[in-house]
Amino acid sequence: MYSLFRAFITCLFLFISIQIVSAQSVNLNRVEPPNWWIGMENTELQLMIYGENISTTKPIIQYEGVTINSISKLENANYLFLNLTIDMNTKEGAFDIVINTDSGEKLIYKYELMQKKSRNNLSQSIDASDVMYLITPDRFANGNPKNDSTDDTIEKVNRKNPDGRHGGDIKGIINHLDYIDNLGVTTLWLNPFLENDQPAYSYHGYGISDFYKTDSRFGTNNDYKNLVSLCHEKGMKVIMDQVFNHCGAGHWWMNDLPSNDWLNQWDTFTRSNFTNIAASDPHASKSDYDLFTKGWFDTNLPDLNLGNPFLATYLIQNSIWWIEYAQLDGIRMDTYPYPDKKVMATWVETINTEYPNFYIVAETWEAKASSLSYWNNGGINNDGYQSPVNSVCDYPLYYAMLNAFGEEGNTYKLYETLAEDFVYGDAFNNKIFNGNHDVGRLFTLLNEDIDKLKLSMAFILTTRGIPQLYYGDELLFNGDKPDGQLRKDFPGGWKLDKNNAFTKEGRTTQEKDSYDFVSTILNWRKTAEEIHYGELKHFQPLENIYVYFRYTAIESTMIIINNNKKDITNYSLERYKESLSGYSYGMDIITKREISSLKSLHLKANSALIIKLKN
Repeated sequence: MYSLFRAFITCLFLFISIQIVSAQSVNLNRVEPPNWWIGMENTELQLMIYGENISTTKPIIQYEGVTINSISKLENANYLFLNLTIDMNTKEGAFDIVINTDSGEKLIYKYELMQKKSRNNLSQSIDASDVMYLITPDRFANGNPKNDSTDDTIEKVNRKNPDGRHGGDIKGIINHLDYIDNLGVTTLWLNPFLENDQPAYSYHGYGISDFYKTDSRFGTNNDYKNLVSLCHEKGMKVIMDQVFNHCGAGHWWMNDLPSNDWLNQWDTFTRSNFTNIAASDPHASKSDYDLFTKGWFDTNLPDLNLGNPFLATYLIQNSIWWIEYAQLDGIRMDTYPYPDKKVMATWVETINTEYPNFYIVAETWEAKASSLSYWNNGGINNDGYQSPVNSVCDYPLYYAMLNAFGEEGNTYKLYETLAEDFVYGDAFNNKIFNGNHDVGRLFTLLNEDIDKLKLSMAFILTTRGIPQLYYGDELLFNGDKPDGQLRKDFPGGWKLDKNNAFTKEGRTTQEKDSYDFVSTILNWRKTAEEIHYGELKHFQPLENIYVYFRYTAIESTMIIINNNKKDITNYSLERYKESLSGYSYGMDIITKREISSLKSLHLKANSALIIKLKN
């Protein structure tokens, strides 16, 4: 009798348990990507569906050309991954993802499919005919004071705090596109503008909390899309700064991770060793390599594990989504060597399949060309890894430039560094720069010597590679670490600013001198095909004078950098006759002065001559 009673109680408990499970509440919070396009070369699409107990449901799609191939579940019951095929001939439109719960309830998400746009009328590549202009959006201009602080983000505006939010936004950039265009640059690159919902230091953008949403303090997705469109109308291109290595601690999934291996996790907080060479070092220990690739940047920047195939696909699709949504011209990938390099190679190859010749520059902070070339040598490395990246950040040349025009004053470093170009697959596709958001301001690092800054600008804008300038360096912005000091506000970007450096009248005499110098080179450079596509021939610097030529079969420009504190009178050009043959005179592109003789020149102290050679 007791046994029967126990059996009854057991059955009753099981029945009640089943009822409780079936009665679990189910919610649908988000589907990502939020929409997609027909006509992609890759017809497969992974949808991440998130909501309470969503994995207990059965999604159904009834739309011609769309097929559910499989449904994947991870440890967390609040995630479901729907793997679809979207046929090439599927029609544009919206369809319902019907999610059936055990209780008989139906949750519906309306999913939109649009036709992939033809890019024939848009630039699909960025090359050495371009010059990038890097902006930290929070510090450039405040176009909409109403979004300085928003209800859906934690950190509020505080312009007095150098590390806080200052209120710059996308509208502010739009308002000053004429300044950027008139300066003479051709390509706009913003530090990340996606949501960074952190309690502090959220202005820089690298702690992303939603990969599909523009930070509301910068504007909306449509604002960014509009910015790209306006740039295209002006003949300018746009690069998006993306981050795969880490997200922000405020990311929406951090309190409810899809799986235990979504992040690279340690027993206690473990910081990366930031040793880039560990990725290419044939003798690297596993512990050093793991610390480099799996250690966290900081406590507020969780390290993403791209070894998880669902996360890898999620991020790759996110890049495709932004390219198509905003019609991007290029991507700058932050901390490229840190994540799983095989996944990163797949990412590049996937983008190139969809958008042939699409420009991707990898941030590769490495001081030696030998190590940097691991990512851009055009071949297979000794370990069997082949990097498909088509452009890298040329830190070796950056450090050589600082050496040449800084305290050491040794132009041989430029010559020596460029002489190592044989290690690259295409050094002419390297992104070259004399400043960015991670290093001290150029003017400060060159001891606030305007002549040395001009030498740096003349060199960066005429040597091989794709130049990039950092906002405000053309106006002698100063500042060094901590980061908030070197990412300062652009004067005139806020209504109450006393000075407006966006205008000629608002600049000091020195600022005007520097701006005019840089702008003159930039606007001449737009049509200088020998700078865009020409070869580079340089001569070993003697007496700290560096001479090189950029030339094609029909065009040639001679650049002379006198890195001395004294004038050089009657400087003979006899040594350079192999490159001067066939030319009888030239035009100084800075002063617009004709140079009637190519036998000797007067070189002013700490100055550069850019001479367009003429027959």
